[in-house]
Amino acid sequence: RRLYKEALSLGPEVVGLSVATRPDALPEDVLEYLGELNQRTFLTVELGLQTIHQKTADFINRKHSLADFTEAVTKLRRRNIHVIAHIINSLPGETEEMMLETVKFLNGIDIQGIKIHMLYVMKGTKLADLYLGGEIKLLSLGEYVSITSSQIVHMRPDIIIYRLTGDCPRNELVAPDWTLKKFVVTNEIDKLLRKNSLFQGASYIP
Repeated sequence: RRLYKEALSLGPEVVGLSVATRPDALPEDVLEYLGELNQRTFLTVELGLQTIHQKTADFINRKHSLADFTEAVTKLRRRNIHVIAHIINSLPGETEEMMLETVKFLNGIDIQGIKIHMLYVMKGTKLADLYLGGEIKLLSLGEYVSITSSQIVHMRPDIIIYRLTGDCPRNELVAPDWTLKKFVVTNEIDKLLRKNSLFQGASYIP
């Protein structure tokens, strides 16, 4: 409360608040406070879903379920709060079809925005051990561009795309190196869509 109050007191140049959290970290008192904030400013709440596939979620130790996510979305939307879903492509064991299924599922959920990230491996993590040991593989730039473009084409047209990739500090990155070039990634997605005369929602089926 102190931090959000301080942020909103900075003046008219503060047009809203963006809060990122887990879907299982929204007890009723927090939801009520977020509802109050939404009456005072433009509020967005980003929920980390990452994948709809429970087997993947268990492997990466998410410790929450798809039901937790959908319940959190319902409670936030009941308070008219703008919800952004966060997903990750290239999670261990996931196929292109599985990644596409995550977006298709979100088409049927009352979300207003989405952030799409490429999985990157950071030093000192269990994921780094698995990657360096050859136990998991990561998407190439071309594969990521192709899959993400397909997700966009199948995505509900009114969903706002807030992000198409992410990066981590260069000195903490193990792989893939191409994630450091965010503009290259977004430009390649744009070029692929334009080349094939495709756009968000072109293959969306309600």
